[in-house]
This record gives sequence, C-alpha cells and structure tokens, in this order.
Amino acid sequence: MKVTHYLVFSCLVFMLLSGFVYASHPIQKEKYLKITVESGDTLWGIANEYRSSHQLSTKEFIEWVMNVNHLPNEKIAAGEKLVIPVLKSKAEKKLVVSK
Repeated sequence: MKVTHYLVFSCLVFMLLSGFVYASHPIQKEKYLKITVESGDTLWGIANEYRSSHQLSTKEFIEWVMNVNHLPNEKIAAGEKLVIPVLKSKAEKKLVVSK
C-alpha cells in the first residue's frame, strides 16, 4: 500500500514539475507574425482570417493572443499591434504562393 502511494505521489510531483518547466519557457514573439489592428477588427475575425495558417480552434487562438499580448479582455482597438499565433515562415510561404 505504501509503495502505491509513493508511486502515485511521485507521478503527481513529476507532472507538476513538468508543467512548471513547460510554463517557464516564454513564447519567442519574434518568430510569430505581428499585425496592426484595423478599424472593425475583432479577435474572432482575425482568427478566421488566418485560419489556414494556424492549427488552433477560434477559442484557442483568442486565448493565445490574449495571453501573449497581455490583453485584459477580447476588446482590441485600431492601431494596436498584436502578435498572433502564425509563424512568420508560414505567412511568408502563403504570400509567395498567392503572388
């Protein structure tokens, strides 16, 4: 019985520490596309506009943008600069293909 408790406790501690290690690696913003918000833009609209360039659901996209850009809510304003979860390399390939 003690061995089982020890194993369960060890697994939980390992998972907790793994979470801290994962969370301590900040996102490298320079790898991602930076956009300027235009009048009428919403996070939902931006998520849909770039849907083919990311693998996230709309909700995940919005949460990522809010976390990385330290937004208190989903409201964005024209002229604001936002980092979005689209790798610059993917965006550049898309531009080359569309030309």
